[in-house]
Amino acid sequence: RSLADWLVGINATRALTIAGREAGRGEVLSLGRVQTPTLALVVARDREITNFKPAVYFVLRATLTHAAGEFTANFVPSETQAGLDASGRLVDFTQVAAVLERVNGVEGVVAESLRENKSKAAPLPHSLSSLQKTASSRFGMSAQEVLDTAQSLYERKLTTYPRTDCRYLPNEQFDGAAAVLAALSLVPGLEQVAGTADASLKSSAWNTQKVTAHHAIAPTGEMPPDNLKAAERDLYLMIATAFCLQFHPPMCYEARKIVLNLADTRWEVTGRRLTDAGWTAFSKDEEDDRQEEESLPPVEQGDAVTCRTVESVKKKTSPPSRFSEGTLIEAMANVHRFVGDADAKATLKETKGIGTEATRAKVLETLKARGYLAIDKKSIVSTPLGRDIIDLTPSALKDPITTAEWESRLEAIAQGKETLDAFLAEQKKILPDLLAPILGDGKPAFPCPACGAALNRRKHKKDGSWFWGCTAYPDCRTILPDDNGKPGKARPRPALSGCLGSVNAIGDAFSLGVTLPSMDQIVAGMCSQVDSFIQQKINDAHNQVLNTVNGIGGYNPFKVYGTGGDYVVKITGKLQ
Repeated sequence: RSLADWLVGINATRALTIAGREAGRGEVLSLGRVQTPTLALVVARDREITNFKPAVYFVLRATLTHAAGEFTANFVPSETQAGLDASGRLVDFTQVAAVLERVNGVEGVVAESLRENKSKAAPLPHSLSSLQKTASSRFGMSAQEVLDTAQSLYERKLTTYPRTDCRYLPNEQFDGAAAVLAALSLVPGLEQVAGTADASLKSSAWNTQKVTAHHAIAPTGEMPPDNLKAAERDLYLMIATAFCLQFHPPMCYEARKIVLNLADTRWEVTGRRLTDAGWTAFSKDEEDDRQEEESLPPVEQGDAVTCRTVESVKKKTSPPSRFSEGTLIEAMANVHRFVGDADAKATLKETKGIGTEATRAKVLETLKARGYLAIDKKSIVSTPLGRDIIDLTPSALKDPITTAEWESRLEAIAQGKETLDAFLAEQKKILPDLLAPILGDGKPAFPCPACGAALNRRKHKKDGSWFWGCTAYPDCRTILPDDNGKPGKARPRPALSGCLGSVNAIGDAFSLGVTLPSMDQIVAGMCSQVDSFIQQKINDAHNQVLNTVNGIGGYNPFKVYGTGGDYVVKITGKLQ
């Protein structure tokens, strides 16, 4: 894997850098098997948000009266309902008004009344990815900060090895859990969750068959010192709490669903009644952000109801959320969700995404350091440079499917079904075709008008403004202004022959004794043929000449000519 990553990465980076220079960029533009698909995920999400256009739709809610109490239900449009968009949302207000008029005040019947007792076990102990996601959401920590802090806890023997993609624990360690719980019950902040834990409960987290190279991150039972940093303490409590929750009963609740028929239209309501808080008495359910649903009366199928009131609520669709470092780490680990190809999806799911637990945080730091990604509050967003990188990159190098194909081949090597030499030979063979979309026809995007070499966009050191210079410098000294990221037109050069004529006229006039025109007239004639910058300099020269003449107290033709001539030479170049 390292050999193939190096082979493709170093050549693709060089090719993209060359292409970037021909397009006017001077920096190194890097590509990689993991970093480029990761960057592509963020760019795609950012563009989806930018291009998102909110759509207005309507939700209809009816307040229903039953002998056992009152409750509300939502309208469920049928497939033949008029006024729906492609997603089945009601968008036509005339149809909204028709439904409101149709059901308001009518009697209906309960078509279904379903009850089901359900339970939900505590979330599994943390892997590095889940720890990074939760810490990013709860504390705003970066992926690298979480890894560094978890590593510090490991080195202090407070928690187990952090670079793990596994969320299961070996059965062999179950017998020692009671001692760990006893120690944790003495730690401030863990007294309740550890002190009330039942060490005899064995959750599904204890499964040796599902343990990979390293088991889930867990506390060791060593007492944390008082001098832990705030981030270390926060992360330690997260890890320890997740471990303790394995020894608490599941959350139990009764799920309810009522389906109603009002004037031949369908209405539904769901509810949930908590019967045993279980582990949720000590920790919020991070995966369920629903509020406690309304308590529903004990209705039965066939019962009569009356629609007391009905209303429409105008809503707008929302764009997808931007990635945070935590959700991006999760997306890398579950990149199969973003792939359509069934075989590639299966392979990526089996290999647990792109990158590893140990490298994903470093990939994000690299993308940030190179200016491809940036932090915006708690979100991570693509930069203009990052978006340009993706636009310049061929599909094969930014598509996770390429990684899936590689992983299948590498697994075949591991099983002895394929050889390393054959795999690398094929990678070398297809490399030119892989890079051809980057290199194109070899012609620069912005050729120099003088010599044909590529122009490069550069920044002035003094004022930070942009300009374009020829890459054949010093053989070619062409410089063009920047015009919204593209080379502008060359500024016209000042016509200096008129300046020479004016200066020579001064000397001829002096030698012949002719009455000279005023200095203002001379300067005006010269300035009509040069640009505004030189005009200002000549005006400065005019004042210097007058000061010199006034200081002498009379005309010295050679002094006047010399002073004016020397100054013109300085600002316009080699006139002779």
